[in-house]
Amino acid sequence: MNRREILATAAAAGLLCASPGSARAVAAPPEARRLLALLRSPAAARRIGLAYLETSVDEADPAKLVALIVGDGVDRGTADGDLLRHVAERQRADFAAGRTVKLDGWVLSRTEARLYALAAV
Repeated sequence: MNRREILATAAAAGLLCASPGSARAVAAPPEARRLLALLRSPAAARRIGLAYLETSVDEADPAKLVALIVGDGVDRGTADGDLLRHVAERQRADFAAGRTVKLDGWVLSRTEARLYALAAV
């Protein structure tokens, strides 16, 4: 499966799936592990995340990315299903507000791009 197919599949499926343990964990913060577990294809996410970080070097920090991805709506007690819904809602809000990035011809929400970047740091 190439990158284009992965992105199309991810977009069609709402980008995320609830498959805990399917992603690589990062050292900190603890919420990063839960966010990374939402990724369907961590390897593809890392590649896209690296491209995003080339344009947003100041965000290359796991704690900063987690804060930017979840905002104020999530804490450690948030259930995984609620975390998934929260991230999906933030993605939709990004598109509605025009908070998007264009990477290699693809338009992604900022939240989506940051989630991929989290997989790359």
